[in-house]
Amino acid sequence: MGYGTNVLVFSPPEPPAAAMDEWDLPQWKKEVESLKYQLAYKREMSSKTIPEFVKWIEDGIPEDPFLNPELMKNNPWVEKGKCTIL
Repeated sequence: MGYGTNVLVFSPPEPPAAAMDEWDLPQWKKEVESLKYQLAYKREMSSKTIPEFVKWIEDGIPEDPFLNPELMKNNPWVEKGKCTIL
């Protein structure tokens, strides 16, 4: 897989061919519906979505108390002492 390829949609692993030979009509209908759903799923180029995701993360840094120590000072639930190992 190279850069700029489509995002993959993970589906359950395909059963062995021998098991598929034993499927009945409802199982085949379920499989066809699943494949139709996967085919209709809107995919976007990762070269577009990854920069958008990184920007979203970076935009949230000022409000994230784990990444912004100033916000942790106002949190009454933060432990004041250091952790020690017994």
